[in-house]
Amino acid sequence: MKNIPTKALAIGIPVGLLLTSHLKSLPFAYTVRSWFLLRALIKRAKENQMKPDPLFSIISQNHRCYLDDIDYNQHMNNGMYNKILDFSRIHLLYTIFPRVMMEPDHHIFGHSGGVVTLFRKEILPFAQYTVQTRIYTWNDKWLFLQHRFIMKGEEEGEDIIACFAFSKIVFKKMSGKTVPPQEVLQLCGHHFDKDVEERRSYNWDTAEHILKLDKIRTDPYSWSNL
Repeated sequence: MKNIPTKALAIGIPVGLLLTSHLKSLPFAYTVRSWFLLRALIKRAKENQMKPDPLFSIISQNHRCYLDDIDYNQHMNNGMYNKILDFSRIHLLYTIFPRVMMEPDHHIFGHSGGVVTLFRKEILPFAQYTVQTRIYTWNDKWLFLQHRFIMKGEEEGEDIIACFAFSKIVFKKMSGKTVPPQEVLQLCGHHFDKDVEERRSYNWDTAEHILKLDKIRTDPYSWSNL
């Protein structure tokens, strides 16, 4: 076996390190990651015969903050949080709503209507973290998801919350007609009782305040400098 030339090592090692530390920002990396996630979720749903997980199940995904995730402040860039949440939303939709997502006759699609993020602690380079997602509440139009980014603390069993976030999702027919979340949940086989309604109603008190942010669309003050 021939020795690898020194010049090849001098070029290959830095290039290799650059590629491995920036895997998530390589061309098509996001698409490939989404495809592998979808493939696994679709396989799982078929094995479960489209039976959904319980309504308030917690979806967990493990991640690591690589060099292409950080900004000049040397911690995970704020914009990365929302990008990571894409995978959590996909995971939840295909776990809690498998029939609607996979049976084409329904012609119902879930669309993200916005995200609110509340930062608490920074995520440092190469740190491991877990994203937890669950259904929070809903009304006749919006389904709210609750997320949190968690890091392990120094003590056993200690969790450090790096970020809280809320996503709102709207379900639409191909015609553009909105389908109420409760109707979609029922299509997927979920059932509602007093405890479910109590939890939904309690959490809606918070979600309703988030919806008030939509008032910025009718801001009466001009953006001109006049």
